[in-house]
Amino acid sequence: MEQTSIMQKGSIKIGVFGHYGNRNLGDEAIIEAVIQNLRHHIPDCDIVCLSINPHDSRERHGVEAFPIRYRKDFFKPAREPTSTRQNSSSISKSHSTPNNTGLKATLKRIPGLKLGVKTLGRILDGWHGLKQEVGFLKSGRRYLDDMDLLLITGSNQFLDNFGGAWGFPYTLMKWTLLARMANTKVAYVSIGAGPLERRLSFWMLRVALKRADYVSYRDEGSKRLIESRISIDAPVYPDLAHALRYPSPGHQPKLEEGAFHVAVNPMPVFDRRYWYQADDQKFSAYVGKLTDLCRHVLKKGHHLTLFSTQAKDELLVDEMHQTLVSDPEIAPYMDRVSCAKSQQVGELMRVIDGADLIVATRFHATVLPLQLNKPVLGVCYYRKAAELLDDIGLGDFHVDINDFSTNELVEKFQLLTERCLNDGLSLSYHNERYQALLEEQYRKIADLAELSIQGQVHALNQ
Repeated sequence: MEQTSIMQKGSIKIGVFGHYGNRNLGDEAIIEAVIQNLRHHIPDCDIVCLSINPHDSRERHGVEAFPIRYRKDFFKPAREPTSTRQNSSSISKSHSTPNNTGLKATLKRIPGLKLGVKTLGRILDGWHGLKQEVGFLKSGRRYLDDMDLLLITGSNQFLDNFGGAWGFPYTLMKWTLLARMANTKVAYVSIGAGPLERRLSFWMLRVALKRADYVSYRDEGSKRLIESRISIDAPVYPDLAHALRYPSPGHQPKLEEGAFHVAVNPMPVFDRRYWYQADDQKFSAYVGKLTDLCRHVLKKGHHLTLFSTQAKDELLVDEMHQTLVSDPEIAPYMDRVSCAKSQQVGELMRVIDGADLIVATRFHATVLPLQLNKPVLGVCYYRKAAELLDDIGLGDFHVDINDFSTNELVEKFQLLTERCLNDGLSLSYHNERYQALLEEQYRKIADLAELSIQGQVHALNQ
């Protein structure tokens, strides 16, 4: 009876954790799908988000949210009154006398003083950062006190190319340890891995995964990478975004016979404004070849949409659009060109739904079209997208971003359009297969949540 009363109160509290909250709509599609499916399988659950930007997550998903790393704008310190700050400023200015200027000049001439001051500054910064982190860990530990299950959800959580070992791996390790201290169960669900190289990263992930109650990988490549260094056998389930419940309107504007509406997703791979390993030559080559494909699309009578799935894509969308506008050969076709910069997952899905064929660089620009039976031509910057396209029977329709030519890309595009026209390419079987597998995994998560509640009941009855 005690267990029933707890379930009726809706007391299963689940934290949905991830490196999201940075306007990456692929990652947000994962979180949206997870929330939808948790509410379907565990109707009374209380869901909270733990993300990079809890303000965005709270507004976007309509749930309580907490940061996975220290954020000054979340833990707001008490601000001093405006008048006090102004007075301090004016006092400071009044003391900026020529004598002070002369003293500074004298101090600068002291050998080793500048280096010593810089070193002291680094030490003080490090001490301040350590105090912040200790305080944050205490806050995170308290936040987990009444949480039953922490779901570390999807995407590429196991990587160290962005932020090194002290980025993603450390964040995962510390939250797993905090959860164990709070007797909160931890599940790593459909996690992608790589790039991942540092020994410290693997050590941190080993600490985390060995203490988890459930682990699954997103793909065989991720499983091989982790299990090559960490002896933990876990199943493979599809990317969580495959279970996003999006009702397709099912109506599209009619185009002239033989014409396609082509949606192209550029990504700033190798771009020094974004990428962890900048390469101007590779970036320029990639953008040039993708723009050449856009020219071909327009000259063949198709319609073109340049679309983003992440905020950082938007600048590239604008730049490619401007290149096309400036090309006198393309000017006659510009009435068939549009740009889409989505802010919400639903907006992105409508862009994809309005297209006949997707040319994708980002991984989730490859994943999301499959639910709508949209074929994808992939420009793959990492193995995950290529493996997915191979698995759904589109193995002939992707290129390696490091090694492809304009002719190869155009040829594959032409073959894909012909295949769509001739046999009405259908991907629904694969989408149904992925959804069935994810249903199976959500049942396991529901069982894990129930075990957590049973543990609470047992503790209460002691």
